[in-house]
Amino acid sequence: MLKDLKREFGLIFLIPKNIYLPLSIFGIIFLIFFILDFDESFTYVSSFIASFITVFIISENTFKDDYNSGYIEQKLCEKQSLIFYLLAKYIANLTLVYLPMTLIAYLINGFGEESLHQLLLAYIVMLSTLYFFFNLGSAISIKRNNSLNALLIIPLLIPFIILVEEMFVAGKLVPNFNFLMAYFIFSASFINYAIIQILKIQSK
Repeated sequence: MLKDLKREFGLIFLIPKNIYLPLSIFGIIFLIFFILDFDESFTYVSSFIASFITVFIISENTFKDDYNSGYIEQKLCEKQSLIFYLLAKYIANLTLVYLPMTLIAYLINGFGEESLHQLLLAYIVMLSTLYFFFNLGSAISIKRNNSLNALLIIPLLIPFIILVEEMFVAGKLVPNFNFLMAYFIFSASFINYAIIQILKIQSK
């Protein structure tokens, strides 16, 4: 696990665009909506749209380089578990990309102080759930055109999008937070299990 973590953090720091590119995309989309000066409720919509597009873009190459270099195949040949490999990727992205994105969203949105901690946690959970689902699309399309990512995964996110809209736009945080956590647990367990099986098939 420690070896995988060092590798993932090292890859991100060796290629700085893995940090500044997603944050730049996120900030630019946010800035566009800010300049357009929509009402306050749409600020949360723009936050989700910016998150959705950013996570989608950076997920396209999640496994591509490791697949092309033979790293995934090597781990499978050595009978190493891919669970730690996926967990290390998630922790690296969470620390260096998704937490800063949450901070940017907080600074722009100014989440209500009365439920600040829960909103920040909900935002991180939302980003993490998107990350897992889009990684599934990345694994499926690793040998094909990445348009499959959108075609196969986005329809699965329709209930999730409705849930997020209820939380961040309609303001119904409390009744929907548990459903968001259930979605996250499902994506962190079953979706990651599916990713591991797909990577094994793709590497044969």
